[in-house]
Amino acid sequence: MKKIIFNCLLFVCVLGLAGACFMSIYADINFDQQRKEREQVVIARLMQIRDAEEKFRMSHLGEFCGTIDSLIDWVANDSSIDKIIKDGELTDDQLESGMTEQEAVRLGLIRRDTVWVSAAEALGIDNPDSLRYVPIGKEGGLIQLRKHEAFNLKSNEFDKVLEVRASADDYLDGLSVKQIDKWKSDQKKRSKNRADLFEDNPDHTNGTWYGLRIGDLQDPQNKLSGNWSD
Repeated sequence: MKKIIFNCLLFVCVLGLAGACFMSIYADINFDQQRKEREQVVIARLMQIRDAEEKFRMSHLGEFCGTIDSLIDWVANDSSIDKIIKDGELTDDQLESGMTEQEAVRLGLIRRDTVWVSAAEALGIDNPDSLRYVPIGKEGGLIQLRKHEAFNLKSNEFDKVLEVRASADDYLDGLSVKQIDKWKSDQKKRSKNRADLFEDNPDHTNGTWYGLRIGDLQDPQNKLSGNWSD
């Protein structure tokens, strides 16, 4: 009788351990799935900011927009030539006669119109003010944007560099604190072999930063690359 009771208790313990292992594995899988889904949303926002900065830079002699507020203002209010509407083409007879496209336009035979489009429309940004916020997780979490000049050893000159960040503490807010801490610990260990994938220390303090970013204030050769690439 005692043996039967012991075996039953042992069976219950085994079931309990199996259940605990399953829940632990499930929690890890569920967290990773939710983290990756949130990261994709944040990456899309960072890519919008990168596109806006690159368009700004094209029209401002290579300068980056240095603050998120000034970038939002430019996106909301700037207009630039975005495309040319073409109506009609030169015929074979016109080409053989030596007629140029400019002459055909002047004579009204074909039409070429430049269209002025707002930066927001050209970039497909419906709400420019949204660029300042981390789009998921903590309400009011802010995107960090900074620029300065860094010495480029390759060109032996100072280059303008830009960095845009979204903190993991913001976009993972609301998920399991235990799972977030475990993920941070894993990233810190992996960083020895995967340099700066999800961490660095921008202000040279004792803390460690985790999150997604484009650009690198310390690396002028980064070319606004994202740190989410393997």
